[in-house]
Amino acid sequence: MKVSGFINLKKKYKASAFRWHVVELYRLELVSEKQILAELNISRNSLRIWNRAYQRYRLRRYYPSPKRARLMKGKTDEVALLKKQLADTQQLLQHEQLKREALEIMINIAEKELKIPIRKKPGPKQ
Repeated sequence: MKVSGFINLKKKYKASAFRWHVVELYRLELVSEKQILAELNISRNSLRIWNRAYQRYRLRRYYPSPKRARLMKGKTDEVALLKKQLADTQQLLQHEQLKREALEIMINIAEKELKIPIRKKPGPKQ
């Protein structure tokens, strides 16, 4: 594939497809750098900038994107919220245990004073 085939695409000089094709030719070494610069009449600096952008595009999948970092922040907020909910639940559980203990003591005192069985006896009915 020759570079001259891209000359009619040069009208779309800033189109990313044009740049990617040129960079792929350059990277695959199908055409020399001098030949690309001469036939397309672009600067060496432009070709190198396009090459860097292409490299970043190709390596993007291996590096975390800023969106993932935001998700991580959201997860840390979620972890903090879950920790708070756990602490609230533990406090509520402790309160319920104290309440159950107080009721047990009250039933024991009532059974002793009134001398009547308040609790059901465990096991099957006879």
